[in-house]
Amino acid sequence: MTRIERIHADDCSMIKRWKHKDLLIMSCEKNGWSPKARRFSSDTEDSISVDFELGNKYSQAKEYYIFGVYDGHGVHDASKISIKCSEHLPENIAKNLSKKPKNKEEDIKNAIKKGFEETELYMKSALVKEAQDSGCTALVAVLGPSRELVIANIGDSPGFISSNEIFSLQITKEHDVHNRAEILRLRQQKKEKDGVGFSIYRLAPGRREKSWALDNTFSRGMQFTRSFGDFYIKKKAPKSLISEPEITDKYDANDINLLVLCSDGITNRLRAYKRMPTQVLLSYIKKHINKKDPLEEACHELVKICDLVSQSGYCVDDMSILVIVFLNNKSLKQWCEDATKRAENPEDWLQYKQQKYEEDISDISEEDLGVESPKSTISNFDIYDTSNQYSIEEAEEFDDMTIPD
Repeated sequence: MTRIERIHADDCSMIKRWKHKDLLIMSCEKNGWSPKARRFSSDTEDSISVDFELGNKYSQAKEYYIFGVYDGHGVHDASKISIKCSEHLPENIAKNLSKKPKNKEEDIKNAIKKGFEETELYMKSALVKEAQDSGCTALVAVLGPSRELVIANIGDSPGFISSNEIFSLQITKEHDVHNRAEILRLRQQKKEKDGVGFSIYRLAPGRREKSWALDNTFSRGMQFTRSFGDFYIKKKAPKSLISEPEITDKYDANDINLLVLCSDGITNRLRAYKRMPTQVLLSYIKKHINKKDPLEEACHELVKICDLVSQSGYCVDDMSILVIVFLNNKSLKQWCEDATKRAENPEDWLQYKQQKYEEDISDISEEDLGVESPKSTISNFDIYDTSNQYSIEEAEEFDDMTIPD
């Protein structure tokens, strides 16, 4: 039986906890920060889904569990679109599972692919007006009855795991203009007969993050290169912005301690500390290991340090995170002891200092903040039709990606 608790809720944040068999799940959602008003926003464009009961509606999905994080964006209705995605994508995946699959891994991957296709078609028919200039990224994890775990995503919300073998690992790739494969894909569509040109820009002088926009259109700048919706862009350049998911290979949940799914609002803030969410959570679990609920304490601490970055003005996006603990027949105390054996103490990496009502980022290096390095001097290097706005290090990664004659 599934038990769900609402641990904390106010006008701008929500923390929930689920207990289902040997799974312990915690979700944290917090609204974005408004630098002008110096307060958190009144609503959020992120959504979270936790589905244990899809087998009641679709018999083939019995004992399958689906978790997801959805990050809405756009001119308007972004919140509505992310909520609709969180409702429809898990169901669309569940109904495409086979009752007696020959290969469970391939069946899950096929169901995921069809589920994403059907969710995009749903938005095109039911949300055609709202999704013209708005859309949603998605990150989902499907856990099968034999503990097979498959993760899929479109957009820039990342997934992480921690195990006894691998302490912290990002298992998805963000679909944005920092992803070499995505840039190559965009460039390939440009070379085709009906291809559309595009340009890449920094979000602001000195910032690491970059966006891209189609040339000669009214399209806004986008940080992501895959999403649901955004049909104005997709109509202008069908092969540029796509909703096809990137799907991981199968993981065995028996070998995993922790799975974290989160929006980029979390990871962009944690960049200031040079740590992944799994590292931060396990660090605080270790600190609070003798408390009644170390996981809850760790989630509160993670949100707290992210808030410090919010108030510096460095990152103001909504924050959403799903923390999935695989107890694997251990007590919570034993799990905490095993999972945190290699965890750091927070004091070892936590150097961020808050000054009341002041923006203090003195303990965040220029590299962390994305301060622009000197421009590349590579003579044959051309940054995708834009002025050279990449650092030397970035240019070296892309030095074979010059504009063809």
